Amino acid sequence: MIVGVDAGAISITDERLKVGVWRVTFNLLKELSTLDTVNQYRLYSFRVIERGVMEVFGPRMTNVVLRPAKGWMSVRLPIELKLRPVDVFLGLAQALPHSSSHNIGFIYDLGFLYHPDAYGTSANRLKKQTQELVARADHIVTISQASKKDILHQYGIEKDRVTVSYPGVDEELKDWTPDPSSSAGRQVRNDTNTKHPYFLFVGSLNKAKDIPLAIEAFAMFLKKANKPYDLLLIGGDYWPDPAIDAAIHRYQLNGNIRKLGFVPDEMLLDYYRGATAFVTTALHEGFCLPAAEAMAAGTPVVAVDRGAMKEVVGDGGIIVEERGINSASTNLASALARGAETKTRAALSKQATLRAKTFRWKAFAQTVYQRINILTR
Repeated sequence: MIVGVDAGAISITDERLKVGVWRVTFNLLKELSTLDTVNQYRLYSFRVIERGVMEVFGPRMTNVVLRPAKGWMSVRLPIELKLRPVDVFLGLAQALPHSSSHNIGFIYDLGFLYHPDAYGTSANRLKKQTQELVARADHIVTISQASKKDILHQYGIEKDRVTVSYPGVDEELKDWTPDPSSSAGRQVRNDTNTKHPYFLFVGSLNKAKDIPLAIEAFAMFLKKANKPYDLLLIGGDYWPDPAIDAAIHRYQLNGNIRKLGFVPDEMLLDYYRGATAFVTTALHEGFCLPAAEAMAAGTPVVAVDRGAMKEVVGDGGIIVEERGINSASTNLASALARGAETKTRAALSKQATLRAKTFRWKAFAQTVYQRINILTR
């Protein structure tokens, strides 16, 4: 049997974009290359996938490069699948082409429907391609119960057409022995001169992450803190939110907030473990891989209760109500203060490590492999 895969995400070369779908695609294929010892895989992309990446996947996976990139999903890929059909197609980029094969579509979140302004010109494209995916998919895989609920509500499909499977955490993180005894984790081993305890955000610095809310809360926290703290923002600025710099300037936090841009994985591990807490204020997360990675490193998560955050974090952090007597920023500032307490952080750190153990790429791949076999019986 031949399995076709939209592998365009892992053909990119810009390091700022090797997040989200890139990580899901890479880790899924890596696990499938070991789990599936029978089928052949065609990895379709619009540029050549790096040799080192393909070597990880082994001989049963072949890269098929289709050009041009323009019209790739709507024209070029459908033509290829008509000329050289596959048995099953995996739409890993939340899109599915026209084809005669069995189709498994992947939907990560529907934030573009709830907050279209935060997605700019991408909102309409995502809306169109996700609607087409739902129409073409024999089955849909999503990454949280929260996202499944959104899918069922928005598209009115049968619940049996949607399977939930959590993404995983890299094994390097799971091998760590966290040190929860300090309210600030431990000193980071790098040359960035991180002298103060710090809170950490990891992810794209775009509008959908609502980072200005985190900055406002951090400013409120600092006014009552009895020692200096920093807020480190790690992530690509491919689609930068100009409101981030505006908020930093408004609250006069240039000395306390640093945008570090892209950070290699080997250094990122230290940043996770060294943080007092990982902070996320995303408008509508389907899962939030960085939060799971932080928990695997023994770092608690402080998150606003949006999308799947309560489901993902569980008791591995502090979930802040977005609405209530106080504002979200006030509630978040209080949560930062709680997370900075030594005893609280120690207790949350242990729970965070346990929670992260439930997120395994192997289990994610097993779910997908099972759906492949069910469709082709």
